[in-house]
Amino acid sequence: MKCKKFLVVMCTNNHPCVSVLVPVYNAAPFIAATIQAVLNQSMNDFELILLNDASTDNSEEIINSFNDKRIVYARNKQNLGISATRNKLVSMARGDYIAVLDHDDICLPQRLETQVRFLKENPQIAMIGSWFELFSPADTPVWKRLVVNMGWVWCQPLFPDFKDAWRGNVLMHPTAMYRRALFQKHSIRYNPDYTPAEDYDLVCQALEAGLKLANIPQVLLKYNLHGNNFSLRKKEQMRIADRNIKKRIRNHIYPRPRFFYPYFLLIIQKLRLKFMMGKENV
Repeated sequence: MKCKKFLVVMCTNNHPCVSVLVPVYNAAPFIAATIQAVLNQSMNDFELILLNDASTDNSEEIINSFNDKRIVYARNKQNLGISATRNKLVSMARGDYIAVLDHDDICLPQRLETQVRFLKENPQIAMIGSWFELFSPADTPVWKRLVVNMGWVWCQPLFPDFKDAWRGNVLMHPTAMYRRALFQKHSIRYNPDYTPAEDYDLVCQALEAGLKLANIPQVLLKYNLHGNNFSLRKKEQMRIADRNIKKRIRNHIYPRPRFFYPYFLLIIQKLRLKFMMGKENV
């Protein structure tokens, strides 16, 4: 049996290089696959912190079935909501870099290694994301699986700015990695007033602080479009929060746009099929 090879990225202090942060709420159908994908990463120097936001299913039992010293597990005594849970996760992190992940998505094996290397080679960049591929699990309707699992990839601009952010969130949150110390320096935290678009607001805060963002033009994550995604269940709250963030962004753009960018144009701009892309991107 061949031993798996890991890239070990050493840190100067006695702490992990990367903290992978996963908020968990009623994630029983997904969490095992999400955890295993992180444990299978090509680099080994990370901690995986899972914070259970008072789930009512057997998520805790599934998490406790894993025996790996890199896993840190905690549970909220009561449900705090996604933004407060994300902030608590950040306060628990010890890594130089924070890698964000949702409880139903799948990291590809090279994700952490690729993103850490990029940040080390580009010290001017504070936060990076990547492209991701949509997938629909086996228990979704057949028609949906046929459409979603065709190989759709969500693409983002390489070096996004306020003009890009005006159209929509320029860095998809489950793919994000950022420098923990730099975000602490600028007091950038998740704001519950913008839930469920707290990720979009986080990106806006980073831009407002003058930080540089980037996206690696490579698929590093599989996004689980199962239909019960938090953002899909909170459509009206998402619409309001999205509109309020765009109003803030408009103040940074000259000339200021008069109309909000239509979402269907954003989809046309960013959603592509694998066969339309070069092999190096997939």
